[in-house]
Amino acid sequence: MLYPVIDAFSKLGLPRIKNDDFYDRLSRRYSMIIIGICFTIVTSTNFVGNPINCYTHNIAGDHLSYVNWVCWISSSYYLPFDKPLPNRNQTRPERIPYYQWVPFILFIMMMLFYIPGFIWRKLNRNCGIDTKAITNIMSGMDQLNSENRKDPMISLAKHIDKALTYQRDYHHGFIYSTWKRFSCLICCTVGQRSGNYLAFGYILVKLLYITNAIGQLFLLNIFMGSKFHLYGLEILQKWFYGQDIESLERFPRITMCRFSIRTLGDNIHPYEVQCLLPVNIYNEKIFLVIWFWLAFVSIGSIYGLIKWFRYFTLKSRKNFIRRYLKANGIDYHSRHTANYDNEMLRTFVDSYCRQDGILLLRIITANMNNVIVGELICALWDNWQKQRQIRIDTLSQHIANNKEKLLDDHDSNNSTLPHSKTGTLSIHDDRYLLLPPRI
Repeated sequence: MLYPVIDAFSKLGLPRIKNDDFYDRLSRRYSMIIIGICFTIVTSTNFVGNPINCYTHNIAGDHLSYVNWVCWISSSYYLPFDKPLPNRNQTRPERIPYYQWVPFILFIMMMLFYIPGFIWRKLNRNCGIDTKAITNIMSGMDQLNSENRKDPMISLAKHIDKALTYQRDYHHGFIYSTWKRFSCLICCTVGQRSGNYLAFGYILVKLLYITNAIGQLFLLNIFMGSKFHLYGLEILQKWFYGQDIESLERFPRITMCRFSIRTLGDNIHPYEVQCLLPVNIYNEKIFLVIWFWLAFVSIGSIYGLIKWFRYFTLKSRKNFIRRYLKANGIDYHSRHTANYDNEMLRTFVDSYCRQDGILLLRIITANMNNVIVGELICALWDNWQKQRQIRIDTLSQHIANNKEKLLDDHDSNNSTLPHSKTGTLSIHDDRYLLLPPRI
């Protein structure tokens, strides 16, 4: 079991996976490292030396190892020295159920921290936007020479443009329009071609991280005893009032073990021995660290989720893109309108990038420096501007060549030709349409 954990460190402990933010890495990377170190300590303690030593003055020396292993496997119970031992007719205290299973508990905790990251990578591949591959490509670029980055950046911008294009719906008709109106009404348009599939999946993964961190605090109650989710608060309370922290009964060093030995003639000899659990010295410190770490990860993950909810607002998305366009001296306003909200920036953000595109750029920003991110955003902007102009010029030429035919068709239907300088009303692809003013 130890080798898979070390192998996992070599793959997951390194910072080469850059498809999330710091708050996700608290769970996916740092939690696995911390719990893996604890796993290594406990496992080596269990297999190097004796995890339990029982005081067996009335048992022959050849059977000392047997007694130790019986008490290790069958569990022991804790009884303070100021209380008498129970007799045969009295109920004994509850057995300590966890110390044999601590390595397995820690291993399961690591797997639980691994699952949300695995789901996130699968969602990336399914939607066609592989954030890990894109960030790895940008990491491989020359970080200092912008001229060497120019051609790879343009190629990467075209790749992202293709990925965003494949995420769009090009269906039209009554059923499609009705479904779109209904989806907008209930604010739950989700799908691989809706433009927010990756964003919705990312929020779901963040919720899994939060549920995982908080849930593990309560799941440990099953093994570590009731109210373990308050263990750290109990320690802080004792420390604040100057009480002896080691007086807690949750991780006792000295326990009692009761077992029976069967001899010839079906004679049953009961024994009650006192045992020392040196492994609980490590368990106490390890689970105290884990409790505070889980609490920290829970708070950090909740804060990260709140930040991303703010990032998904239209104002935050526009400010994010505006910052990089301004820094690179790019004019993002429309030349045909004086209304500030009716600008090319809003069209680029809301119709071209949409939620998934902005999410990709945000993740890149969380893992790369601002200079390279700004170059990528500018490359995407230039590519979008060129494609938009090509669409408008092509459509205008098509309308001019077929003007007479269009007039005849409209006259026969008692209608008039829609007034449009550029013919953009006929563009079904809304990536290149300036959005109307917001009232």
